[in-house]
Amino acid sequence: MRGDPQRAHRRQARGLEGGARLSLAITPMIDVVFLLLLYFVLTSGFADGELLLRAQAARPQIEAGGDVVDALELEEEPIVITLARVRGATTLRISAGLAQPADEQSLERVLRDALLAPDRPSGQFAADHPVRIAPSADVPWEDVVSAFRAVTGAGFRSIAFGGGS
Repeated sequence: MRGDPQRAHRRQARGLEGGARLSLAITPMIDVVFLLLLYFVLTSGFADGELLLRAQAARPQIEAGGDVVDALELEEEPIVITLARVRGATTLRISAGLAQPADEQSLERVLRDALLAPDRPSGQFAADHPVRIAPSADVPWEDVVSAFRAVTGAGFRSIAFGGGS
């Protein structure tokens, strides 16, 4: 059986006899994987965490007549803060006839001045007046979070997102 030509042919076809064997060098592959990992970690952007947002999902409410009322339906026209990207910078526009802010700090100042409070009887809006932040699709998340912080910092409590282009 040792001299079986078919068996010898199969062994030779599988590379078990004669010639050099192909060996797999794993160390260079591990080096490449770590370099790629390092590249992606260093080039990725770090965004503000979503844990900083205080938001609650509303539940539908049922009235005495049995009709379901949408809890997110707004009874008052909201103050709309539109965020848009113009020439690489985020611009802010605010509705309700308020002064137009240049940045997040001035947005907080404008909204604080418009807030009706015991120390500001000339304010136009109560703290529970709805505010809608409407960012366009190309606005960075950090700018949306900054606008949210400005609205909450001014004292408004009813904040929604959406409606941007």
